This record gives sequence, C-alpha cells and structure tokens, in this order.
Amino acid sequence: MSSNVELLSLSTEPLRLVHESQFVMMMLQPGAEDLSIDSGPNQRLEYVAGDIALCRRHVVGLVQSRDQMKKLRFEMSDLRLSEAAGEATREIELQSIPKLRDLRIRALLTAVNIERAHGFPSGQLFIQSIEVALAAVLVQTYSLSVKAGRRIKGGLSDISHRNVIDLVRSRISEDISLADMAAVTGLSMTHFSHIFKKTMGKSPHQFVLQQRVQYAKELLVSLNLRMIDIALASGFKTQQHFARIFRKMSGLSPTEYQRLKLSKRLRDSYVGSCTNSTRLRSAIPTTNTTSCTE
Repeated sequence: MSSNVELLSLSTEPLRLVHESQFVMMMLQPGAEDLSIDSGPNQRLEYVAGDIALCRRHVVGLVQSRDQMKKLRFEMSDLRLSEAAGEATREIELQSIPKLRDLRIRALLTAVNIERAHGFPSGQLFIQSIEVALAAVLVQTYSLSVKAGRRIKGGLSDISHRNVIDLVRSRISEDISLADMAAVTGLSMTHFSHIFKKTMGKSPHQFVLQQRVQYAKELLVSLNLRMIDIALASGFKTQQHFARIFRKMSGLSPTEYQRLKLSKRLRDSYVGSCTNSTRLRSAIPTTNTTSCTE
C-alpha cells in the first residue's frame, strides 16, 4: 500500500548498494552482517531486534548478511525533512549511522510494522503522520546540519478548524490523507500536524478515528445494516480493524454497543408508554357506583 515502507531480507551473498534516497531501517530479528561504507574498512555489526540504521543518499555500501535478517525500511521524503527543519527550500542531509538505538524511532517503526502486518488498514493518514513524526526526530538529532526547526506559535484558526471537520465528515468513508487535511488549511503537512495537535489535543490520525467511531455508533442504532457494511461506511477497510478500534475507543465491541443502546431504547420506550397510559387513566373521571337511595 505504501511506497515508503518495505520489508527487506538480504541475501547472504555480498551486495554493493547505492541508495538514491535517505531512509531509516529497523532490524526485526537479531543477526550479524559485514559492512563497508564508501570503500572504508570492513566492520562486523551485531544486531538485536529493534536496532536502527540510518542511510544517507549516494553512500556506497558493500554488505554481506550472515543471517538473512529481516529489516523494515522506511524511506524519508526530502520535503518532510525540509519542513521539519523549517526550511522548505533546503535539502536536509542525515548522518549515515549503521547501528544505533533510539527508543523514539523504534516506537514509531514498531507501529509501522504492526500496521504493515495487518495490511495497512489505517490508510494514508497513518503512514504520513508517522513520517512527519520521524522527520522531526531525525532532523533534531541526526541531521548533518544541526539546526532546530522554528517554534510553531498559535493554533488552528476557527475557519481552518471548521474546514477540517467538514472535510472529515463529508469523506468519512474514504481514505483521508494528512495531505488532504492540511490542504484545506493552507498549511504544510508538518506545520498542520503540529498545530492541529496543539489545538485539538490529539493527532489528526486520532481525530479521524474518533470521527469514524462516532459515525459508526450512529449507524449501529439507526439502520439495520450488516457489521461489515457499517465498517466500510465508516471508513474502516476491514471488519476486524473496525472492531479493534471501536473497542479501544468505547470499551465495548460494536455488537455489545448496539445491544446496549437498543435495549435502552426499548426500555425507555416501555417506560414512556407506561407513563402515558397512567396519565390517560388519571384523566378519565371515576364513575361513582354508590347507591343513592335514602
């Protein structure tokens, strides 16, 4: 689904690699490889699962994997890196580091790997949000020209806020991207992502999931639809993903929520009918059957 993400499993044969883009990799299992960068000395690298490697463009590497390790590769776009640095017209170069441990990068790439394993059910918005977060970490910590991005001030304007809400609600069944949301505010993806979270208290991805679940709740109690149809209409790609996110956000499965709301509706309807019946009886005059003989 995403051209940014790729699962790699290198051959045990020596390989000469030259990369045209910059990317970050996470080792998915332990292993070792021999590496030489730009004709430098050969070095043996021992990895554990979760170790990170940063690769700069045009670096020539001679690599030989000893264990056919699986790696997750995430390609970084120049635009996201430039936006994170606050300099959209300048190309940002990252350091080339064959092995490092960074819990922030590890957490982000672990989330990507889980998403990949499930077939990318969260769509473009999830991957784009991860790329924005990765770019911020990489520019701040591993850029060759270490320069912090400009501090973002202020929040989302009322008009931009309304435009985003209208966009999400009008396209709730579609794969909404971070670029789509940023476009209606006139901001870059990176600027929008940061300012949205500052204003709303949640990320764009979390906000869209919240709106999808809220719409699903309305469908669950208003229409006689199959669960898969409700999932698709609410923008979830699979019923399994829908059920997992719904339970995470509401504490109930979609079926449990539906039963609870429908039983409450029936109970309220019954109580209402009893109340109306009682009022009706009290409004009817009582017939006096006592004898009037004296």
